[in-house]
Amino acid sequence: MSLPVRTLRSAARTASAARLATIVRAVEELAAPVTASTAEPALAAKLLDVVFVATEVAPWSKTGGLGDVAGSLPVELAKRGHNVFSIAPRYDQYFDAWDTSVVVNVDGEDVRFFHSIKDGVHRVWIDHPWFLSKVWGQTGSKLYGKESGADYVDNQKRFALFCKAALESFTALPFMPGEDSVIVANDWHTALVPVYIKDVMQPAGRFLDAKVAFTIHNIAFQGRFWPETFGDLNLPESSRERFAFQDGYPMVFDENTPASEMYEGAPGQKFAKQNWLRAGVTACDKLLTVSPTYAKEMASGPQLGVELNDVIAAKGIEGIVNGMDVADWNPALDKFLSFKYNAQTMESGKAYAKASLQREAGLPVCPDTPVFGFIGRLEEQKGVDILLAAIDKIGDTAQVVILGTGKKEMEAEVKLIKEKYPGVASGVVEFNSQVAHLISAGADYMMVPSRFEPCGLIQLHAMAYGTVPLVASTGGLVDTVKEGVTGFQMGAMDPDDLLEEDAEAVAAAMKRAIEVFGTPQFELMRQNCISQDLSWGPPAKKWEAILTELKYPSTAVEMKEQESSVPTPVAQIETPEKFGPVADPKPADVAAAKAVAKANGSASTMPTPSPVAKAVASIKPTAPKMATPAKTEAKQAAVASTGKTGAPAPPKAATAAPTAAKKPAGAGATKAEKPVEKPAEKSAPKPAASQTPKPKSA
Repeated sequence: MSLPVRTLRSAARTASAARLATIVRAVEELAAPVTASTAEPALAAKLLDVVFVATEVAPWSKTGGLGDVAGSLPVELAKRGHNVFSIAPRYDQYFDAWDTSVVVNVDGEDVRFFHSIKDGVHRVWIDHPWFLSKVWGQTGSKLYGKESGADYVDNQKRFALFCKAALESFTALPFMPGEDSVIVANDWHTALVPVYIKDVMQPAGRFLDAKVAFTIHNIAFQGRFWPETFGDLNLPESSRERFAFQDGYPMVFDENTPASEMYEGAPGQKFAKQNWLRAGVTACDKLLTVSPTYAKEMASGPQLGVELNDVIAAKGIEGIVNGMDVADWNPALDKFLSFKYNAQTMESGKAYAKASLQREAGLPVCPDTPVFGFIGRLEEQKGVDILLAAIDKIGDTAQVVILGTGKKEMEAEVKLIKEKYPGVASGVVEFNSQVAHLISAGADYMMVPSRFEPCGLIQLHAMAYGTVPLVASTGGLVDTVKEGVTGFQMGAMDPDDLLEEDAEAVAAAMKRAIEVFGTPQFELMRQNCISQDLSWGPPAKKWEAILTELKYPSTAVEMKEQESSVPTPVAQIETPEKFGPVADPKPADVAAAKAVAKANGSASTMPTPSPVAKAVASIKPTAPKMATPAKTEAKQAAVASTGKTGAPAPPKAATAAPTAAKKPAGAGATKAEKPVEKPAEKSAPKPAASQTPKPKSA
């Protein structure tokens, strides 16, 4: 029976009105404000001269997190009124750097200085053929070597020259601050800066009032060289002890003997080395790293401390969580996104980006299918091999997109996943900023299954885009992702081997995320993620407090209070009532608060934190269950059968950071009956004396 024409016309008008209403809502969302916060930080009470010495500074040069820190943190400190400089090698013909025409002779080598000023920071560039032609000449190679684990054989000579030239710039360049500055050296390449100051400069009457903070961004990179080359450093014999070190490898990792051909000596055999990172730790005035949990891990034992745990524990170390660049990584301003969005327009913005990502990756466009993204180096540290093993366990209930470059064998595996899992997985093996931003915006979840992670940026970028991270329970991932609130903790991965247990744990976490996808809890988690302040503003305030106390010990009480007022992202969520607004309020806000307080006859009050944190109480974390004794015994038996061992469990101190334990293998997600605040960490037999932790490179 056919419907009357009048009825059909009425239905058509209703459908048209519905479509029009949808279009209007989309236009209204597009018209909503998407600008970033314009709140300016307050000026510091005591202004400092701060000089960062680093071998990479983004965006001019970058291989990892060090470049991001040296690029962004100085800018944020300059906003707070400090006189800030950075010194780095000149690897390229930087268009914004001008030749100062100043040349100094360092150990028989003529070194020239270039200079640029950007965002209130003086950038000084050390110019010498060992940097410029080595990297961007005919070799077209990386900063430290052609391949990871195969450093240039002359790196010790290159970076010794760099450290000495950096110190000479204080007197050679008229715009540099005095030798009483606060100097921040970074990683093994600049470890000679505190050594030269302590053992050469200060005995000669120079840098007497300087203070040196030394920052470890990745303990796996230590600068290990043969002890016979100590004389090349032109240090007094008394300095030799700072470098004294032994390991179980009859080689150093450079292009002549790369890590890919690594072999160990006989059981119990040790080989003398000199260790730059160890020397920097012993000579600095303050030792820092990039997250509180990573600081504890490095001091916990030889596996996570890569054989420097004792010297680090003796020195004392403090961790500060990194911030992120909220100009380049901001969905409201992202030049790579066709549909920009903010917290208010996130639903439409992410839906548009998701469809674009699925088309770009060659996957079926389906809004109801959760998409998991991965962005990172294709190597063991980042756990991509664990993720590849987990994909086979989740079936066709989700989609996975992997982006990265790295080891050739892993690149080959990633290239094959589209063929192996048609309609489910896709791999992009290239460095592609546009795809990276599209994954951050279009994915529903971001995978970070790292074996170790000093701080991590991928999870910060993901949360800034409203993408919920699934992270391994290690380093800065523990300090930045709150289980069940801003993401999921997957437990700690074995640091050395690909274990079935780890693949099952990653798959189980993905299944939990699939179960939560599309529920009110998922929407609230996305809002929690995107509403956080993950900028460099809060970390810079903490850096300022630590450096000020280092320079002016009399400010200790005041600076300790300022330092303690800056929580990690997880601490902010766990105890929102303990902390005031992290970002410094505008002067107008302060005046308004005081006016209201005066009118009410009460003490001055400041604006309260965002209401997002208050929503935490409505979410019950779904932490993985505790590992059973049977499971632990099974793993130990497997380890014993292979002759390989994992990481020894860190000491169970009262201050140890909570880490989510592994979830038992099994199909589907199993929610815990109650939150597990301090899950047990995985344990494994202690390595034999001959099984020394493997450094990443020289």
